[in-house]
Amino acid sequence: MAWYNATGKENDKSLYETPVIDRCIFCGNHEKIKCEMTIVFSEFETNTGPMCTRCYHANSRKALLK
Repeated sequence: MAWYNATGKENDKSLYETPVIDRCIFCGNHEKIKCEMTIVFSEFETNTGPMCTRCYHANSRKALLK
């Protein structure tokens, strides 16, 4: 591959950061963490914690422009 054929993944974080493994707040398994999410049960009760990649992809939704 030549320098002028860039793929856009040359400076991707997955290449230089070590993955964080923690307990997911959704499934409870110790897996690679995608992000930190907040679950809102009511106005006064929330739960903030890490979310694994499997639960993130299962619960994420694509934003639609209307």
